[in-house]
Amino acid sequence: MNSFGNVLSELMVEENTTSKTLAEKISVSEATVSTWKSNTHGIQLSHLVALCKHFGCSLEYLVGRTEQDIKPTKFEIKNFGTLVRQMMKTKGISTYKMRKETQYGSRYFERWDKGADPKLSTLIELGNYFNCSLDDLVGFE
Repeated sequence: MNSFGNVLSELMVEENTTSKTLAEKISVSEATVSTWKSNTHGIQLSHLVALCKHFGCSLEYLVGRTEQDIKPTKFEIKNFGTLVRQMMKTKGISTYKMRKETQYGSRYFERWDKGADPKLSTLIELGNYFNCSLDDLVGFE
């Protein structure tokens, strides 16, 4: 499987777009896009969503977790704390169990509930923990 930076670079080549053009379209700096392409900086969920919308691809595909792109039709996400709690309920995992089995306790939920944006590494850890796709985790349809 490819890394996020490789997939992003490939999508940009397919679209024939530059880092500068992409940066302007998703409202980040050109330097930020360059760091994403070289995998030297964590990317946050809001930027991942912007990239998925721009390229019309799934989050799983964008971050290199699958080579098959199942294109979502809805890219809107809710409060991340709410989404994680919904996944916990679906999977039958209590807050206590999650806190004991992961590093994600009440302080993370407090930040997510207040609108904090998780980074890609957090999304991958939680996707692995819940044994679900990142698209399912963030509510893409």
